[in-house]
Amino acid sequence: MHHPVPPIPRRQRGIVLMVALVMLVVITLLAIMTLGSATTEQRIAATDQFRNMGFQGAESAIEGAMTDVGHLSAALVSTTPVSRSLNLGTTQVTATAVTTYLGDSPCGVGWSLGTSSCSAYHFLIQGTGTAGASGVNLSAVTAQGVFRRAPSFGSTN
Repeated sequence: MHHPVPPIPRRQRGIVLMVALVMLVVITLLAIMTLGSATTEQRIAATDQFRNMGFQGAESAIEGAMTDVGHLSAALVSTTPVSRSLNLGTTQVTATAVTTYLGDSPCGVGWSLGTSSCSAYHFLIQGTGTAGASGVNLSAVTAQGVFRRAPSFGSTN
């Protein structure tokens, strides 16, 4: 049995080649845009991570200053704010607390030390945490007021 063979066109226009090249350009542009978007998202995530690390460093500096009796005592007798650096064990984060003595007040009625021999010493502690690597350097600053009750050593208001 004999099957007829379709005739061969006399002039080919090359339209398939042009469509394939246009599709290749479109796919290349999509790939480049996706790569740029992924890089931007990675930078946003790194910035957010460093911001969080800076904030945690500032909070750690405040917590360390609040529990360091020597630091609070130094702020109590100083006429200027007292600074304290905290070693967090990482090179990417630095933390510093600056403590200012604000004054004292009587403890009030009901304390076992009595009202005349007890004072509440008021401090303002400002913590700064800085985190960064590879060109990103972010700082967070937070402050907290705190007071400690202790025996009076004389009014310093």
